Amino acid sequence: MLALPSPDTQAVLLLCSNLGTRNDGPAKPLTTRQFSALAKWLQERGLGPRDLLHDRGRSQLAQLQLRDLTQEALEGLLERGAALGLMVERWTSSGIWIISRDDAGYPARLKEYLQAAAPPLLYGVGSQENLQQGGLAIVGSRRAIEEDLEFARRTGSLCAQQKICVISGAAKGIDSEAMLAAVDHGGRAVGVLAEGLAQASVANVHHEALLDDRLTLVSPYEPQSRWFPYTAMERNKLIYGFANAALIVSSLEEKGGTWAGATEALKIRRIPLYVKATGTVSDGNSKLLKVGARPFAEEFTTDLSLLMQVSPETPAQYAMQIPAYENGDVQTAESVIGEMTSSTSAPEQPEPAATHVSENGRSRDAYDNVVPLMLEVLKEPLDEKSFAEKLNIIPAQAKTWLKRAIEEGRVRKLAKPARYITTGPLFAKPRS
Repeated sequence: MLALPSPDTQAVLLLCSNLGTRNDGPAKPLTTRQFSALAKWLQERGLGPRDLLHDRGRSQLAQLQLRDLTQEALEGLLERGAALGLMVERWTSSGIWIISRDDAGYPARLKEYLQAAAPPLLYGVGSQENLQQGGLAIVGSRRAIEEDLEFARRTGSLCAQQKICVISGAAKGIDSEAMLAAVDHGGRAVGVLAEGLAQASVANVHHEALLDDRLTLVSPYEPQSRWFPYTAMERNKLIYGFANAALIVSSLEEKGGTWAGATEALKIRRIPLYVKATGTVSDGNSKLLKVGARPFAEEFTTDLSLLMQVSPETPAQYAMQIPAYENGDVQTAESVIGEMTSSTSAPEQPEPAATHVSENGRSRDAYDNVVPLMLEVLKEPLDEKSFAEKLNIIPAQAKTWLKRAIEEGRVRKLAKPARYITTGPLFAKPRS
């Protein structure tokens, strides 16, 4: 049996947990927002949650003046000592530990990322030290194609080789494939569940890695809690909160948990976010590139720590590092390409002037800047029309750039039907 939770955590359990009951009565557990307000109120008085377990601290509740919180409701929650003892014994005897925001072991990066929205309680199995390491979040759709599943497995194994912890949602599909690949290759992983730990903690697939401290499963929900769509959405925030950087393998466009978590991470801008941008690219990934995500490129595979060395405050450049404009505005893919090509789109306009000069003195125009993106887009064969649509340019411009890329040996043309493809893969599958 594990050690009992700290006094602070015991108090937070009384305040915020159902303790195995439905709690249909008047004393309903506090929400994260309510608990954060109460925690601030206690801190201002030099108190902590543990003080509410004793008369000295509880007497202070007579002065409580917080919206949606009453002394009577808090007293009712704090008087559930018998239920607390029963459930804590049940959970700890099953190997489940519990920590609260006031414990020293609560991950500092999670509090920094979510601040007042950090969950008051975390339930877990496995080594708590894994929660402090940071790492690479690898997430994606539950219903992924085999190419994306293999991409997740390869990246998870690379993380293991390079001693980078994998953070995932432990859900079927991309998340679990990356997580299990990491631990199967001797690495470490953290799985953040959208339901309670009761079933996952005893699953055979997790048993050995949990015993060896290579895997930690954690959840903000009580061990017997069920999965709901809203809990999955809330769980996504924690995945990014534990990580130093995130990689989206596949996402639906503008729907689903992967999309919601990614767009929220882009809005918060506390960690850099990358997407798989080679091979078959999902519609969601393509859209994420347009709104600020970075492409995951081949060079990262030799040193995945490079993913974590980019400031999330720096606006992501369109695809493969197209130079930013001087005003520093974050622009969508369409607007960047539009600005690059506006002077060359109409027949009567002259060739575009050089945008800047490279280190060797050769002038560079819009074509030079967009070549890396062309090679990404043409990882799979495309006809001229599809290529133009991908880059949001007119067919005449597409034809000019394709012809130039062929002459330079960057792209080759396929026949019957006519299609174009880059001359070399950027993230090739390993040979069998």
